[in-house]
Amino acid sequence: MGPEDHRKTSDAMNRIFVTVGLLMLATLLGGCAKFESGLSLYEKGEYDSALRVWRLLGEHGDARSQNFVGVLYDQGKGVAENNVEAVAWFKRAANQGYAPAQNNLGLMYRAGAGVPRDDKIAANWFAAAAEQGHLDALNNLGVMYDQGAGVAEDDERAVQLFRRAAESGHPRALGNLGRMYEKGEGAPQDLAEAARVFGAAAQLGDREAQNNFAVMLDNGRGVAADPASAMTWFQKAARQGDVAAQINLGRKYLGSAASTDNLISAYAWFNLAASSGNSEAVNLKRSVATRLSREQVQQAQKLSATLLSVNE
Repeated sequence: MGPEDHRKTSDAMNRIFVTVGLLMLATLLGGCAKFESGLSLYEKGEYDSALRVWRLLGEHGDARSQNFVGVLYDQGKGVAENNVEAVAWFKRAANQGYAPAQNNLGLMYRAGAGVPRDDKIAANWFAAAAEQGHLDALNNLGVMYDQGAGVAEDDERAVQLFRRAAESGHPRALGNLGRMYEKGEGAPQDLAEAARVFGAAAQLGDREAQNNFAVMLDNGRGVAADPASAMTWFQKAARQGDVAAQINLGRKYLGSAASTDNLISAYAWFNLAASSGNSEAVNLKRSVATRLSREQVQQAQKLSATLLSVNE
């Protein structure tokens, strides 16, 4: 998978007259071959070489390449990170109607990266890409309507957008849709449907949905209670860096049989969550530390340092 809008894309081109079309086809095939060579270089980690290929194509108007150059500047790969330059390249592609670049430009305005933060402009670019069916943009625009950011808050519209992306299997949109069903926002509250949608997103690897699905399994909300499965999903989400899941997992160990191993595991997860600056995790870690020896705390800290590298 390439760096496309930190995501994926597809292109289409109309055929014209036969004589002119043959010349254009030769040019297009040559451009595609060069574009793919850039993609191959990117996937091998040869970012500076990929940048040279895509910059040349981008200077000649290739929207895909312009978008990729923007991604490289945004990521600081093959070139010093430069959000202003990234925005400039995204704009070149976005103004040609290229949906991935439109979505990326929306993300930059939303974050205030390379441009002053402007939620209204961000929403407009998300909408432009969403009109073309871009899944990330559909989800992002749904978030804007859910939060009333750059647009008037409209939970029903948010649900519509999340559902459109979710129907194509977009993990984050599925997770967001589950949240709306759980809370009864933009749609009647339906815990069973929330659990089903969270489960689908969890299977696709969305860490927030994994944590939310685990909470529902743990509490028997919208689904039969299954603490063992809940523990598995908490672990999957926590290992991906979800702070809420790390705290929930620490609490699960803390609430299990009072053993030194469980206390060490609880401390390790709280410690990891605390490293993100979460104050609740900091307090929980300190509380558990009072029940451990200095050596056991050191053992827990060493364990904490390995948790994110463990693959499920």
